[in-house]
Amino acid sequence: MSPAFDHGHSQLNSLLPRESLLWIFAVQLAVLLPHFSHLPLWLLGAWTAAVYWRLEVFRGRREIPGRLVKMLAVSLAIVGLALTYRRWFALEPMVALLAVSFTLKNIELVSRRDALLSLMLAYFLAATLFVFEQTIPFALYGMLCVVLITAALAAQQGRGSARPGRALGLSLKLLAQAVPVMLILFVVMPRLGPLWAVPQNSAKASTGISDSMSPGDFSELSKSDKPALRIAFDGPLPPPEQRYWRGLVYTHFDGRRWSEPDSGQGYGSWRRGRSGRPQDYGDAPESEHTLPAVGPRYRYQVIQEASHTPWLFALARPHSETKGVRATADDTLLYRLPVSTRLAYDVRSWPRESLARSEPLSSAELRRHLQLPSSGNPQARSWARARLDEGMSAEQISAALLDLYHRSFTYTLRPPPLGGDSVDEFLFATREGFCEHFASSYVFTMRAAGVPARVVAGYQGGEWVEQQEYLLVRQYDAHAWAEIWLPGRGWVRVDPTAAVAPERIRDGLRSAAAEEFMQDALLPLHKIAFVTRLRLQWDMVNYRWYQTVVSFDRERQQGLLTRLLGEVSPMRLALLLGIPVVLALLALLLWLHLSSRGPALPAASRLYLRFCQRMARAGVARNPGEAPGDFARRIEREVPRLGPMARQITLAYERAAYGDSAAAERQLRRLLRGFWPMRRARPAVAQTV
Repeated sequence: MSPAFDHGHSQLNSLLPRESLLWIFAVQLAVLLPHFSHLPLWLLGAWTAAVYWRLEVFRGRREIPGRLVKMLAVSLAIVGLALTYRRWFALEPMVALLAVSFTLKNIELVSRRDALLSLMLAYFLAATLFVFEQTIPFALYGMLCVVLITAALAAQQGRGSARPGRALGLSLKLLAQAVPVMLILFVVMPRLGPLWAVPQNSAKASTGISDSMSPGDFSELSKSDKPALRIAFDGPLPPPEQRYWRGLVYTHFDGRRWSEPDSGQGYGSWRRGRSGRPQDYGDAPESEHTLPAVGPRYRYQVIQEASHTPWLFALARPHSETKGVRATADDTLLYRLPVSTRLAYDVRSWPRESLARSEPLSSAELRRHLQLPSSGNPQARSWARARLDEGMSAEQISAALLDLYHRSFTYTLRPPPLGGDSVDEFLFATREGFCEHFASSYVFTMRAAGVPARVVAGYQGGEWVEQQEYLLVRQYDAHAWAEIWLPGRGWVRVDPTAAVAPERIRDGLRSAAAEEFMQDALLPLHKIAFVTRLRLQWDMVNYRWYQTVVSFDRERQQGLLTRLLGEVSPMRLALLLGIPVVLALLALLLWLHLSSRGPALPAASRLYLRFCQRMARAGVARNPGEAPGDFARRIEREVPRLGPMARQITLAYERAAYGDSAAAERQLRRLLRGFWPMRRARPAVAQTV
């Protein structure tokens, strides 16, 4: 083994200095910090204990842990992970396992080899940030982490490299050189399946619309202005009264809460098992998939925010060819996994009036959509029987109930609490409610009259963003409405809220509940026009970021390469990669050539050097070390005709170079502009001949 190798090996395994340790710990804290929002808090305590122990070792107060202590620490970490997570094949426990390995490495952080291994793990852990979030702030924070990790690597080189300015400067230079390569690889590298397709921990709380509904649920959502959906249309935009983004269908009522526990359509089975597999929910029957290839329809792309639930949102009669998205028999869409991050999916929807269903409901469907508790809410049942005794049809009963809402009810975000017979209390006592009160009481009463009915939950409306041409749907746009079954027409949407507050459907919640809207907000920012415009601008930036960067999938990559190359072939891809590499090498060679010429001369010196070059071409070269004044006097002796001009140029140069005179520099430039000694010297040479 060579002495050089022995020297490098011993240097690699030398003890770490204090500056190197501090760099490593700072990087670890920066990388772990955003993970503590979803990782267990005991992991933070474990990292703090490991860092404290290692600092005590550096101070000489403790020793490096032995094998027994290391085995005990690993065992405790594994037990902690097992108690924290029920499922191992999910993102969060896998990231937690990586973070535990990252943390426990501190107790044996001795040599530069250990430091390099720890920092390599830091790169991987920083990359896992994008498994959970792909927003612009997280992207910027991830870039900051990469800069810090690279600086920490530079700080391990010794000889003053741990100084913050030097380490950060070298890191920025290295990463700046890597940016062109990163951009090229982003465009041409094959797009692999994202890591975030792995299921996340299902115990995490969901946001937005739940898989059940009781009085007060949707009024709570009205307090949030967080984005829920962004929808871009390829073609016409549906009118406001058609913008019903359905997500769930509730058919089971226990007297207070609507849910879907036993239908097998996906919501109940997912809620019970949390498996998220496609076989857990039923597909729509073949007759539901028989959709016309032409005719009235809407084509659009939905970008849905993370909800940690599998249901998606779309207009009625949706069909999607996005991988992992399936339609259900209840006319909704489900994803194969809980939506743990932003998800983009394409949808086509047909207006229901163009697709009337003629076949009757099956006996199982009829029972499911007429289900009511055996007792409770007697007044609502009596009202429904009275309408039947009057010989009213389903449409007439519906019209009578909607007329009752229109004449006697109030739409409010602060409905009074309801007791056990919630439908009776709402219909015949309080008569103040939000959308879930109207939808729940309507479906209950229609079922009591023998009309199949169901509650539909989703979002209604949205704000049209003209600059980017997409519809922004927020959490406060959450809405519940009803559907009834009519022979020959199939399921027909009925929105009882529209009978009380039609402006809610036409103009949105802010217009319908202007005085009550976002009253509980700590800071009423929605009332400040400037802040509202700023937040909308920020949402447009996020939308463009997702469209351009995050959702740059295989299809978008092929489209971009086709526009750039015309035809995607190995030869053209090689040219696309080779041309930037050649240009980069040429730029590097030019930079090396220019840098080898030394520092740039002042303007006066460059002008005087030009004078000397012209005199050399005329046959009078300046000798090395010859002063400007001596050179001017020699020109006067050898070429008398050039003497006066040479004397003027020399005097102007001396005033500009040594007197720092801008006027002299301008004079020097002007004199040189008309000084061409070859043209003046030739006549004298001819006379001599």
